[in-house]
Amino acid sequence: MTTLGTYDTDVSDMYAIHKALLGALDAAPEYIAEAGTDVAQVEVIGSFYENVIEFLHVHHSSEDEVLYPLLEERCAEGRSVVERINDQHKTLHAPMAAGQSANAAWRAAPSTENAQAVIGAIGSIAGALRPHLTDEETVVLPIAAKWISPEEWGSMAGHSMTSFRGDKPWLMIGLVREQLDQEHRDGMLAGMPTEMRTVWNEQMEPAFNAFMAEVRRVNVAA
Repeated sequence: MTTLGTYDTDVSDMYAIHKALLGALDAAPEYIAEAGTDVAQVEVIGSFYENVIEFLHVHHSSEDEVLYPLLEERCAEGRSVVERINDQHKTLHAPMAAGQSANAAWRAAPSTENAQAVIGAIGSIAGALRPHLTDEETVVLPIAAKWISPEEWGSMAGHSMTSFRGDKPWLMIGLVREQLDQEHRDGMLAGMPTEMRTVWNEQMEPAFNAFMAEVRRVNVAA
């Protein structure tokens, strides 16, 4: 039986989550400038970033409630650094609130000025997030691989899904899957409950693909 501190849990999916979040945030200048004052496209991009910010919120919430308490309880020698890195989540609260507010204002009144405000606000989120994710990847993930069981690690995904308050919960799954190779995408599907896998294949994935075609202004018929 594996004991605490000797797990070899696969935590690689966290890298895909981080890449998905930063990729979406870093695309803001392009997506928002492209939308400009086009009311229909502003609504598409505004919805995208409303859900991306919620994605970041539930991601951190799942870490706050599942990951970090277990690490702080179990890994005495790493507790101080784990607490410090977890505390960095608080630095995202103000930028995320500002991003939500700017995004809502742009959707309500599309203008060049409001668009620039969203670009700046989302850039501030990315600026605060990037060093935190680097710390998590270099410091926290190696500790988590030893001190968190595969079952405990896997529970964070379910926590995020059940906590999500946006209108497009499938956006999280789709953005993360884009960062995975085929082997890991297949493994992700295999790890889903049967009902969830069916819903993803039949409903969520088509909705994700159609929405992202709008976001990226891809002509799906081409």
